[in-house]
Amino acid sequence: MNHKLASLFSLLLACGDDGPMNTSATAPTTAPTTNNPQTTSDPPASDTDDGTSSPATDATSTPTSTTSTGANAPVFLTLSTNPGELTEGDSLIVTAILTDPDGVDDIVGGTLLNEDGSTEFGPFVATGQEGSYSFMLSWAQIHEADPIHFENMAESRVFSARFFDQAANSSTRTVAVTLQCPGGSACGGACTDLAVDAGNCGTCGHACSLACDDGTCGPAWSECIWSGDGFMTCDQVCQSIGETCAESQCGKATVQSFGDLEWCMNDQHAIELDEPCDKAQDWVTSAIKCCCTTSG
Repeated sequence: MNHKLASLFSLLLACGDDGPMNTSATAPTTAPTTNNPQTTSDPPASDTDDGTSSPATDATSTPTSTTSTGANAPVFLTLSTNPGELTEGDSLIVTAILTDPDGVDDIVGGTLLNEDGSTEFGPFVATGQEGSYSFMLSWAQIHEADPIHFENMAESRVFSARFFDQAANSSTRTVAVTLQCPGGSACGGACTDLAVDAGNCGTCGHACSLACDDGTCGPAWSECIWSGDGFMTCDQVCQSIGETCAESQCGKATVQSFGDLEWCMNDQHAIELDEPCDKAQDWVTSAIKCCCTTSG
């Protein structure tokens, strides 16, 4: 009897030990997730007008504006010019790099226009790099579209690059180009220095009969005069061309005397004389030139 009770007691103890082990929770095999955001070392992206993102660009090359039509329109990554300044007779390269939400192959192409889109210069040409396009723009093309005219300063012109995809969605971005001249001014599309240009003295279109000095029509020698022209004095010679005789102001002379009319025409063998503007010429020599300046 005692043996049976001992066996039953041992069995109950064994069952009691197994119970807690069967009901306990197993340990998780992975660490629990947290709400902390993932961080990366990539540069921040900038939002485009169509809701997509593109890599941030250097602020120095940021164009003036970008507009898009259609949710999946081409996306400009960069639009730049090389060089950023242009002068008469030169050209620059406008480069556009784009992507597209539907893939780069969805981009049909693009054109370069003036700022308001009224003048189209022509289509961009695809380069070797996928999504990269270029256009060569010359000073002459700009002048033909909108005459170049600035005085004693540089001028900024804005151009638009417009690209399309196969669904006719479009994106337009603008970029500025500086037009400048070594002489500081451009009249009728031609670079000039208003301080010395007799055709544009002091301002575009203001012409001197003879010479321009520091932006003012200055003293210079007249055309060749001979006795048959009917003039007796340099006062009369200068007045005939709307000028005033400048006594002793061409170098230190008033009159150039030539022994032969052909010498005068070729500026050869001149004898310079410092004499009054109202002195009558004896016409011993064949021809003279008189020192004249503007009367205004």
